[in-house]
Amino acid sequence: MKAYVPRQVRRQRQIITQLIVVVVVVVLGVSVIVMRYPWIIPGATDFIDQARLLWDLATLPLTVKIDVENAVFWGPNLLIVNIRIENNSRFVILCKDLRLADRGGQVYMPSSTSVYYVTRDESLWMRQINPGQKIKGKYAFTVPDNVFGLMFAVDTGAGLIKLQPISEVSRAY
Repeated sequence: MKAYVPRQVRRQRQIITQLIVVVVVVVLGVSVIVMRYPWIIPGATDFIDQARLLWDLATLPLTVKIDVENAVFWGPNLLIVNIRIENNSRFVILCKDLRLADRGGQVYMPSSTSVYYVTRDESLWMRQINPGQKIKGKYAFTVPDNVFGLMFAVDTGAGLIKLQPISEVSRAY
């Protein structure tokens, strides 16, 4: 059995619902017009470009895939990582912008001594991954042997975007 609701209350609820529907339809209509013809509103093109950039940065962990084949400590502070990177984003990923971050938030840079441990053909040092490109190689990082929870990240200039964790690390020494 339904509860009794006075006619005036029902009418107020109906009016409020209609107002909400009208507001949503108007907002959607204006959004479509602004998206289709952004030049009619000053500054709309800049706002749309910034929104697209923020969306692309937010979805970067979904569009850039890093598969770690193996990660081996070659010494107490040198980690060599064999990785495959697939870039499905709109951005060009520069390998020099790859970082490792641990659970505590400490960020580790690529090692400039990687040329001594990785051949030129295998090295990802100073390479770039264009949109739609897949690349495979090795990268060296200067990381203390006692860190846990290492994760790949990309430095965007505005901050780090974490991508993929390293699940297993071994030692060659």
